[in-house]
Amino acid sequence: MKIKLLITVVMSSAAGLALVASVPAALAQTPPPPAAAEKPAAPKKRAAPAKEVAPKGVSIAEKAQKCRKIPVDPQARLDCYDAAVKPELNPNPPPVKGIRDCRHLVDKNDRLGCFDGFAEQIPKFTH
Repeated sequence: MKIKLLITVVMSSAAGLALVASVPAALAQTPPPPAAAEKPAAPKKRAAPAKEVAPKGVSIAEKAQKCRKIPVDPQARLDCYDAAVKPELNPNPPPVKGIRDCRHLVDKNDRLGCFDGFAEQIPKFTH
């Protein structure tokens, strides 16, 4: 009886060692990570216009007032507004209730008029 038990323990130990020995071999068969040449290139960051980007902590109202001061070029003024309020064009925009709703207008002239209208209504800051 003792010999039978001893044989069972030895066989179990041998099977356990074989299993432990096979695990690292299975892990070693995983494919290596892709080489540096195979990795996709990182997207290039778009340079922001230096004049139109306001520092963090500046309210949308202050950004809109700065944009309103660009009287010569309407496209530059629209680009300034778009930098302040990121456009999310929508063919069926909701009714415009605030300056943030202007970002949904598809037509550039309508969007510029909407931004200008709200920028005129903003009280002037004194600092």
